[in-house]
Parts: sequence; structure tokens; C-alpha cells
Amino acid sequence: MTLVPEESQRLHRLIAYYQVPLGLSQEQQTGTACVWCGSPAGPDAVGLEYPGRRGCPDCYLARIRWLITWYDWQRHALDCTPCQQLTTCHVGRGRRVQHELTIVPACKEPLFCASCRRTVEAGEQVVPVLVEGPSHDHLGYGHTHCLTRRAVTR
Repeated sequence: MTLVPEESQRLHRLIAYYQVPLGLSQEQQTGTACVWCGSPAGPDAVGLEYPGRRGCPDCYLARIRWLITWYDWQRHALDCTPCQQLTTCHVGRGRRVQHELTIVPACKEPLFCASCRRTVEAGEQVVPVLVEGPSHDHLGYGHTHCLTRRAVTR
């Protein structure tokens, strides 16, 4: 996976600022253990923005893959007519599958709809949505029928 330096830096900041869990052990806070899995942080550990905190390469790359596949899927959905019309798109479905493969390795929650708050089932149509939060935006998902209903009621 090759990224331009600017994109690498942007993804690194997203991980360092928004994907480090709360309630870290002393070892995780001081950088002697990975902030995600707690294993000893070796010499190849990735330094995070907060002084001393580090992540092991496997945990860090899992989060990079999760972000890249979400943004790839979102970019496709924004430019694709069937996705824009909230209809079946096989390319969009493929991007979703690629993204779903990154969820468990990145220790992320299963997909849930930002609108109805229900877990997304395998056969349901869903698109990536950017959910505005008070401190930062969240990468999320929305059932196409929830998004359609929400647009109609506005």
C-alpha cells in the first residue's frame, strides 16, 4: 500500500488523535506497550502524536487499512450514479466487502446505521456516511432506506 506523504500524514493524525482508546495502562501511556493490544512495543513501534504513546505495526496498519477502505468506498459512493440514487451498485458492494474485512483486525464495532442505530445485516444496502460530531467528524454508515426516508421527511 503506497500513499502520498500528505495522505499518510492525514491518516496518521486521524489514528493518533481519534483512535487511541481511553483508560490506558501505565505501560501504554509511556510507550512501552502498544496502545491497542498491550503487547510490548518493540523498536518498530509507530510513534503517535501524544508524547510517548506508540502502537505496534500490526495494530497501526489494521487501522490504516480500515480508514483507507472506508474512504475508498465513500469516494466511490460520492461519484457513482447508482450509489447516489441509493440503488444497487456492484462496485460499491465490493468496496463495502473490502472495508468489512478490515473491521475485526482494527478492533472496530460492526457496521451500524447512524440514522436508526441498528446493526447493519449482510444483505442490507448501506453506504458510508460522514457523521458530524461536536469535536470531530465520525466515519459511519447508513441504511439506504433510512437515508431515503430522512431525505423525504426534511
